[in-house]
Amino acid sequence: MRETLYIRLRDSGADSAVDHAIAPADPALGVMVRSAPLSQLAAVVKGRRVVVFVPGAEVRLLRVTVPARQAAKVLQAAPYLVEDQFADDVETLHFALGPRQTDGSYPLAAVARERIEQWLTLLRNCGIEPNFLVPETLALPWPGDGSWQVLAETGQVTARTDAFAGFTAAPEDFEVMLQIADPGENPHPLRIMLTQDVGADYTLLSRKVELRPGYVRPIEALARNFRSAQAIDLLQGEFAVRENWQRYWLPWRTAAGLAAVLFVSTVIANAAYAIRMNRAASAQETLNVERFQNLFPSESANAALLSEQLAGLLKRGQGHDANSLFLLVQHFGEAQAATPGLTLKTLQFRDGALFLDLTGSDLQILEKMRDWFSAHPGVRLEVQSADAGASGVQIRLKLSLAS
Repeated sequence: MRETLYIRLRDSGADSAVDHAIAPADPALGVMVRSAPLSQLAAVVKGRRVVVFVPGAEVRLLRVTVPARQAAKVLQAAPYLVEDQFADDVETLHFALGPRQTDGSYPLAAVARERIEQWLTLLRNCGIEPNFLVPETLALPWPGDGSWQVLAETGQVTARTDAFAGFTAAPEDFEVMLQIADPGENPHPLRIMLTQDVGADYTLLSRKVELRPGYVRPIEALARNFRSAQAIDLLQGEFAVRENWQRYWLPWRTAAGLAAVLFVSTVIANAAYAIRMNRAASAQETLNVERFQNLFPSESANAALLSEQLAGLLKRGQGHDANSLFLLVQHFGEAQAATPGLTLKTLQFRDGALFLDLTGSDLQILEKMRDWFSAHPGVRLEVQSADAGASGVQIRLKLSLAS
């Protein structure tokens, strides 16, 4: 088998040095690590498979269950099943699908379409056509033995907490992130790979830790442990690796034309349905604005946007008690007033629970909010994710009524 060129793509230009590694078919036989401008790597690409690692903090990992087995159909439906989990329009996002799991679910990776276009443009301008584009989180090993796999480097810690899940944090926030992600009495043990320039002492963490030092650069750990079957390749759909399909395409032009006509008809029917639903939702908007302003006076500037989301929640939540929805919203409003410092971005209601996306300056504010809900047992608080980065903390909460 041919050699592989691994590239770690960060926020850099064509003339900025990037870490890369060349490895044989079996990386365990040795990895040659180098650093050079991206524009110079075209000379070493020829004849090699190219795997590019992108920042894990920019790729969101989820799971979705779709009653279909064909990957194309699952990928077509998945964005609209998870759209209420994003503040951004799903049309601005690119989705990639992982392998089907034993429980019937599919791992899903989401990244801003603009961001993946920037990465591919930068690479192609430098004469590099990647075969795989993979979030760093999923390049870490996953032995399935109950341990969490961690890569610690200067300025960043990346953790893989499940087969297709993980997080990225600053070293000073790592312990708090662990407490949020793994609050149980028997925390998962950690297996931490260390680069040679790391100064933090991770043996002080309050859980079992196995240190694996000796890595020159992070790219070495990623290259040695990457397994394509345990990762999600972002090069899917419109960004899939292309070949010369002309010889296959020509015999199928007529069938493709008929399929295009059917597709256009379906789009028109869906558009008409969307128009009817929008008209029905607009009647609720004014009432929702007033209700939301009463619950969150400090968020009045965003009342119109959030009330539109509330109207959607009521529409999707048919069969649930609408009073439960507003009771949960009211509890959160009281908690936010008691623990200032978190900004509400968006909220969704489904399956009797309220899901909220927030931003904040640090994780300590989240701990205060957890304490507030502990003192108010009528509502359960679950922290689904909390990612700390240079732009602050991104948090997703789930609120449900206590049974």
